[in-house]
Amino acid sequence: MSIFLAQNSQLTSAPPLMLIDDPIAHVDDLNALSFLDHLREIAVRGKRQIFFATANDKLATLIERKFDFLGNDFKKIALNRGM
Repeated sequence: MSIFLAQNSQLTSAPPLMLIDDPIAHVDDLNALSFLDHLREIAVRGKRQIFFATANDKLATLIERKFDFLGNDFKKIALNRGM
């Protein structure tokens, strides 16, 4: 993950976005919070649009709280598998 974040921060000709699929599934709470704080910094200073996918409802709620300062710029899309 650290290599991806470092390389992404150096991109100059690529679209300013990040696609992340549940990168903290097996990470302790403290490191998960630190990672989300780092993503907030990237969103604000790095001017990156971040797409974050997770199947963990607790984590999704935490992400909403961490990024609620974005107001209408934050979008949550709930996908449910229909039977």
